[in-house]
Amino acid sequence: MKYLCSFRPLIESPNGRAAIADFKLSPFVDASCRREPDFESKFPSISALCRCGHFAPRLRVGDTVVNITRKARYFNAAEGHWRLVAILKIRASFESHAAAADWYRIQGQPLPSNCMVPGNPPLALEKTDRYHNDLRHWDAIYRLRAKTWSIFHACEPLVCELHHPPAITEAMMRDIFGHIPGTLNPPAVTSKAYEQLRRLALG
Repeated sequence: MKYLCSFRPLIESPNGRAAIADFKLSPFVDASCRREPDFESKFPSISALCRCGHFAPRLRVGDTVVNITRKARYFNAAEGHWRLVAILKIRASFESHAAAADWYRIQGQPLPSNCMVPGNPPLALEKTDRYHNDLRHWDAIYRLRAKTWSIFHACEPLVCELHHPPAITEAMMRDIFGHIPGTLNPPAVTSKAYEQLRRLALG
């Protein structure tokens, strides 16, 4: 299956843009203290920290997720648009964050920020969009979700552009899908729509 999923990028908000400037962060990483998805690993990761039981539990090894930003006027564009940041293919799935952590360690890779295990703290509030101003409370929300919905996916990045990803205008979105798709509950997309998105991502 192929899906279309949106996320809140760091560049979208004034606090996020300040974090980018202060810490030289990639503009189109996720904005939270637990990047979700976390695109910065060699094996980007998807968990249920953001959408709880509505998306990650539906994914299976071999599924592909097209990750776009929310609609906004990125780089002061005249009109709101989306950015196509990454296309991730599920490489391995784990029933718990602890099992995922073991896998990443075996690969010799640092743990993704959304892997909720002891010894892997959240990112500093200054490196986020400060969606919550209390880091301990913010992280506690994610810890509760990880206990309730523990599925974790490690991915192969087919495409990942965190600095200048291609734009998707409203006209392009309607041309691809025939309408503006909702992404809060990520929909499956047709092979034709996926191929159009893939070509756009590859330039």
